[in-house]
Amino acid sequence: MPANASDPQTQMENKAFKEAVRAVKDKNYAHAITLFEAQAKMPRHDAQHNLAVLLNAGKGRPRNYVEALFWSWQAQLGGIEDAEDLANDIVDLLPPKVADEVRSRVGEALQARIDANDLNAIPQFANYHLTILAEPDYANAYIWYSIAAAINLPETSDARDDAESQIDSKDLVDLQMKTQTLFDKYKFKPLPAIGKGGKNAS
Repeated sequence: MPANASDPQTQMENKAFKEAVRAVKDKNYAHAITLFEAQAKMPRHDAQHNLAVLLNAGKGRPRNYVEALFWSWQAQLGGIEDAEDLANDIVDLLPPKVADEVRSRVGEALQARIDANDLNAIPQFANYHLTILAEPDYANAYIWYSIAAAINLPETSDARDDAESQIDSKDLVDLQMKTQTLFDKYKFKPLPAIGKGGKNAS
Protein backbone atom coordinates (compact mmCIF):
# COMPACT_ATOMS: atom_id res chain seq x y z
CA MET A 1 0.00 0.00 0.00
CA PRO A 2 1.15 3.63 -0.44
CA ALA A 3 3.71 4.55 2.19
CA ASN A 4 3.10 7.34 4.66
CA ALA A 5 4.63 10.64 3.52
CA SER A 6 6.55 10.85 6.82
CA ASP A 7 8.12 7.44 6.22
CA PRO A 8 11.92 7.84 5.74
CA GLN A 9 11.86 5.64 2.61
CA THR A 10 9.14 7.82 1.08
CA GLN A 11 11.00 11.01 1.95
CA MET A 12 14.10 9.62 0.25
CA GLU A 13 12.08 8.68 -2.87
CA ASN A 14 10.48 12.13 -3.00
CA LYS A 15 13.91 13.76 -2.70
CA ALA A 16 15.25 11.62 -5.56
CA PHE A 17 12.18 12.44 -7.67
CA LYS A 18 12.64 16.19 -7.11
CA GLU A 19 16.33 15.85 -7.96
CA ALA A 20 15.39 14.10 -11.21
CA VAL A 21 12.87 16.82 -12.11
CA ARG A 22 15.52 19.45 -11.40
CA ALA A 23 17.99 17.57 -13.64
CA VAL A 24 15.45 17.71 -16.50
CA LYS A 25 15.09 21.48 -16.02
CA ASP A 26 18.90 21.77 -16.08
CA LYS A 27 18.94 19.63 -19.26
CA ASN A 28 21.02 17.02 -17.42
CA TYR A 29 18.93 14.28 -19.00
CA ALA A 30 21.38 11.41 -18.40
CA HIS A 31 21.24 11.99 -14.64
CA ALA A 32 17.45 12.44 -14.73
CA ILE A 33 16.87 9.22 -16.63
CA THR A 34 19.04 7.23 -14.18
CA LEU A 35 17.08 8.59 -11.20
CA PHE A 36 13.67 8.10 -12.84
CA GLU A 37 14.57 4.55 -13.88
CA ALA A 38 15.48 3.53 -10.33
CA GLN A 39 12.14 4.88 -9.06
CA ALA A 40 10.20 3.42 -12.00
CA LYS A 41 11.31 -0.05 -10.91
CA MET A 42 10.01 0.50 -7.33
CA PRO A 43 7.37 1.10 -8.93
CA ARG A 44 6.62 4.83 -8.78
CA HIS A 45 4.16 5.65 -11.54
CA ASP A 46 4.94 9.33 -12.12
CA ALA A 47 8.60 8.34 -12.47
CA GLN A 48 7.59 5.64 -14.99
CA HIS A 49 5.80 8.26 -17.06
CA ASN A 50 8.72 10.71 -16.93
CA LEU A 51 11.13 7.93 -17.88
CA ALA A 52 8.88 7.02 -20.84
CA VAL A 53 8.79 10.67 -21.97
CA LEU A 54 12.60 10.90 -21.95
CA LEU A 55 13.04 7.57 -23.75
CA ASN A 56 10.44 8.56 -26.34
CA ALA A 57 12.22 11.88 -26.90
CA GLY A 58 15.68 10.34 -26.99
CA LYS A 59 16.99 12.58 -24.22
CA GLY A 60 19.67 11.17 -21.91
CA ARG A 61 19.70 7.93 -23.92
CA PRO A 62 19.05 7.05 -27.56
CA ARG A 63 15.37 7.05 -28.48
CA ASN A 64 13.78 3.71 -27.59
CA TYR A 65 10.09 3.26 -28.42
CA VAL A 66 9.92 -0.26 -26.97
CA GLU A 67 11.13 0.79 -23.51
CA ALA A 68 9.10 4.00 -23.65
CA LEU A 69 5.96 1.94 -24.32
CA PHE A 70 6.81 -0.55 -21.55
CA TRP A 71 7.04 2.21 -18.94
CA SER A 72 4.17 4.33 -20.27
CA TRP A 73 1.75 1.39 -20.09
CA GLN A 74 2.76 0.72 -16.48
CA ALA A 75 2.33 4.41 -15.66
CA GLN A 76 -1.10 4.34 -17.34
CA LEU A 77 -2.15 1.40 -15.16
CA GLY A 78 -0.87 3.33 -12.15
CA GLY A 79 -3.32 6.13 -12.89
CA ILE A 80 -1.14 8.63 -14.79
CA GLU A 81 -3.59 9.95 -17.39
CA ASP A 82 -1.00 11.53 -19.71
CA ALA A 83 0.72 8.14 -20.02
CA GLU A 84 -2.24 6.76 -21.98
CA ASP A 85 -1.86 9.37 -24.75
CA LEU A 86 1.88 8.72 -24.90
CA ALA A 87 1.35 4.95 -25.11
CA ASN A 88 -1.24 5.35 -27.86
CA ASP A 89 1.17 7.50 -29.88
CA ILE A 90 4.03 5.02 -29.49
CA VAL A 91 2.09 1.81 -30.14
CA ASP A 92 1.14 3.11 -33.60
CA LEU A 93 4.86 3.32 -34.46
CA LEU A 94 5.63 -0.31 -33.62
CA PRO A 95 4.93 -3.53 -35.54
CA PRO A 96 2.00 -5.40 -33.88
CA LYS A 97 4.27 -8.33 -32.96
CA VAL A 98 6.64 -6.02 -31.07
CA ALA A 99 3.75 -4.26 -29.31
CA ASP A 100 2.43 -7.68 -28.22
CA GLU A 101 5.86 -8.55 -26.81
CA VAL A 102 5.78 -5.35 -24.75
CA ARG A 103 2.27 -6.22 -23.56
CA SER A 104 3.58 -9.58 -22.34
CA ARG A 105 6.44 -7.89 -20.49
CA VAL A 106 4.02 -5.52 -18.74
CA GLY A 107 1.89 -8.51 -17.69
CA GLU A 108 4.98 -10.30 -16.35
CA ALA A 109 6.03 -7.19 -14.41
CA LEU A 110 2.60 -6.98 -12.78
CA GLN A 111 2.60 -10.72 -12.01
CA ALA A 112 6.01 -10.34 -10.35
CA ARG A 113 4.67 -7.51 -8.17
CA ILE A 114 1.72 -9.67 -7.09
CA ASP A 115 4.13 -12.52 -6.32
CA ALA A 116 6.06 -10.04 -4.14
CA ASN A 117 2.81 -9.22 -2.27
CA ASP A 118 2.34 -5.75 -3.80
CA LEU A 119 -1.43 -5.49 -3.39
CA ASN A 120 -1.65 -2.35 -5.54
CA ALA A 121 -0.68 -4.50 -8.52
CA ILE A 122 -3.89 -6.57 -8.24
CA PRO A 123 -6.40 -4.03 -9.65
CA GLN A 124 -3.72 -2.85 -12.10
CA PHE A 125 -3.39 -6.44 -13.37
CA ALA A 126 -7.18 -6.62 -13.72
CA ASN A 127 -7.20 -3.36 -15.67
CA TYR A 128 -4.29 -4.58 -17.80
CA HIS A 129 -6.57 -7.33 -19.16
CA LEU A 130 -9.12 -4.70 -20.22
CA THR A 131 -7.03 -1.78 -21.46
CA ILE A 132 -3.54 -2.97 -22.45
CA LEU A 133 -4.21 -6.28 -24.21
CA ALA A 134 -5.05 -5.99 -27.89
CA GLU A 135 -8.48 -7.56 -27.17
CA PRO A 136 -10.13 -7.20 -23.73
CA ASP A 137 -9.95 -10.36 -21.58
CA TYR A 138 -13.02 -9.98 -19.38
CA ALA A 139 -12.53 -13.37 -17.72
CA ASN A 140 -9.13 -12.58 -16.24
CA ALA A 141 -10.19 -9.01 -15.45
CA TYR A 142 -13.11 -10.48 -13.49
CA ILE A 143 -10.83 -12.86 -11.59
CA TRP A 144 -8.41 -10.15 -10.46
CA TYR A 145 -11.07 -7.52 -9.76
CA SER A 146 -12.89 -10.16 -7.67
CA ILE A 147 -9.73 -10.69 -5.61
CA ALA A 148 -9.20 -6.92 -5.28
CA ALA A 149 -12.78 -6.42 -4.09
CA ALA A 150 -12.51 -9.36 -1.65
CA ILE A 151 -9.53 -7.78 0.12
CA ASN A 152 -11.22 -4.36 0.32
CA LEU A 153 -9.15 -2.50 -2.26
CA PRO A 154 -11.08 0.71 -3.01
CA GLU A 155 -13.21 1.19 -6.12
CA THR A 156 -12.90 -2.39 -7.33
CA SER A 157 -16.37 -3.82 -6.60
CA ASP A 158 -18.00 -1.85 -9.43
CA ALA A 159 -15.18 -2.80 -11.79
CA ARG A 160 -15.71 -6.46 -10.88
CA ASP A 161 -19.43 -6.16 -11.56
CA ASP A 162 -18.81 -4.41 -14.89
CA ALA A 163 -16.49 -7.22 -15.97
CA GLU A 164 -19.02 -9.83 -14.83
CA SER A 165 -21.69 -8.21 -17.01
CA GLN A 166 -19.53 -9.03 -20.06
CA ILE A 167 -19.19 -12.73 -19.21
CA ASP A 168 -21.54 -15.53 -20.26
CA SER A 169 -23.36 -16.79 -17.16
CA LYS A 170 -22.39 -20.41 -17.94
CA ASP A 171 -18.71 -19.46 -17.42
CA LEU A 172 -19.11 -17.69 -14.08
CA VAL A 173 -18.93 -20.70 -11.77
CA ASP A 174 -15.69 -21.86 -13.36
CA LEU A 175 -14.17 -18.38 -13.12
CA GLN A 176 -15.23 -18.06 -9.47
CA MET A 177 -13.55 -21.38 -8.70
CA LYS A 178 -10.36 -20.19 -10.42
CA THR A 179 -10.55 -16.98 -8.39
CA GLN A 180 -10.83 -18.91 -5.13
CA THR A 181 -7.86 -21.09 -6.11
CA LEU A 182 -5.71 -18.00 -6.71
CA PHE A 183 -6.98 -16.33 -3.54
CA ASP A 184 -5.94 -19.40 -1.52
CA LYS A 185 -2.63 -19.80 -3.36
CA TYR A 186 -1.51 -16.27 -2.47
CA LYS A 187 -3.05 -16.43 1.03
CA PHE A 188 -4.59 -12.99 0.49
CA LYS A 189 -6.03 -11.36 3.61
CA PRO A 190 -8.67 -8.60 3.56
CA LEU A 191 -7.38 -5.15 4.49
CA PRO A 192 -9.15 -3.12 7.19
CA ALA A 193 -12.22 -1.50 5.65
CA ILE A 194 -11.74 2.21 4.96
CA GLY A 195 -14.57 4.35 6.24
CA LYS A 196 -15.56 7.82 5.06
CA GLY A 197 -12.82 10.37 5.55
CA GLY A 198 -10.18 7.76 4.79
CA LYS A 199 -10.06 6.33 8.31
CA ASN A 200 -10.18 2.62 9.04
CA ALA A 201 -13.68 1.54 9.95
CA SER A 202 -13.92 0.11 13.45
